Amino acid sequence: MLNSIKSKLGQSIRNKRLNVFGLFFLIAFLILVVTKLSETYVETIPFNVEYKNLPEANVITLDSVPKVNVTVSTHGFNLFSYYFYDNSYQLDFETSTFVKDNTYIWLAEKGTYAIKEQLGNSVKIVSVTPDTLRFPFGKLSTKMVPVVLKSKVNYALGYDALNGIELMPDSVKVIGAEDQISEIAFIETVPFNLNNVKTNVDTELDLAFESTSKHLKLSEDNVRIKAEVEKFTEGTFEIPISILNLPNTNEINFFPKHIKVAYYLSLKDYKYVTPNDFKIECDYNEVLASGKSYFTPKLIVNSSKVKTAKMKQNKVEYIIIK
Repeated sequence: MLNSIKSKLGQSIRNKRLNVFGLFFLIAFLILVVTKLSETYVETIPFNVEYKNLPEANVITLDSVPKVNVTVSTHGFNLFSYYFYDNSYQLDFETSTFVKDNTYIWLAEKGTYAIKEQLGNSVKIVSVTPDTLRFPFGKLSTKMVPVVLKSKVNYALGYDALNGIELMPDSVKVIGAEDQISEIAFIETVPFNLNNVKTNVDTELDLAFESTSKHLKLSEDNVRIKAEVEKFTEGTFEIPISILNLPNTNEINFFPKHIKVAYYLSLKDYKYVTPNDFKIECDYNEVLASGKSYFTPKLIVNSSKVKTAKMKQNKVEYIIIK
């Protein structure tokens, strides 16, 4: 038992010696750090340029954020803080630039005072590079362009979209410099592919806007697409042919007298469509002008319920009797 007490007492003394040594080591390290931070250093600090007081009617057309490198002389304590924050320089377009050839020009010799104010009196500016920054700009404008759906939609056998695929909105505004947006004619959606579709479609789709300039924006980032999908069927009618603009003094014979028309529509609307919803017309003035020996019939569909319709014959022969 006596040996156990001696062992614990010795361990306690050794631990105290280690604690005292650690404390003195920490104090020595802190003194060294304080001494080093009290010395004067020359360092180069990069600053991201942020815009201030840019006129609302103008837009900077640079694709990257410019930087200025500021070389300073100051105590280590002052430099220490710059390593923990994102440094930015507020460039004032009203007071720190002048305009030449649709370009704002900033000179370091003029902007140094503003940087000095931002850094404080304890920091001495040695140099600023580059000595000149150029900011080309354009007049802010908007343009409405159509949205083009980039899709491959395959419906199940006997199914189709009642009114096609609808886009909401079907056009968007492009916002940016006038000379840049003038080249944009339309905006495509990202690819949208579906197979064996039997039910309604209702979803949002992103716009594929990969502009060469980061300063162009869209009024919408996505569009909504909808399609009312129904069971479809096909029907046929024999439709009589009408001859237009035939003079009273002329008489012709033509054949056939009827043409079969195949039409495609929703199954639920099938009973509402009749032969009276279709007309086939041949224009006598057209054959006089072209000199053809036959009519080219034109199909007229007067029902919005019919999705598509097609004649089984595209030529009507005729002979002049008198």
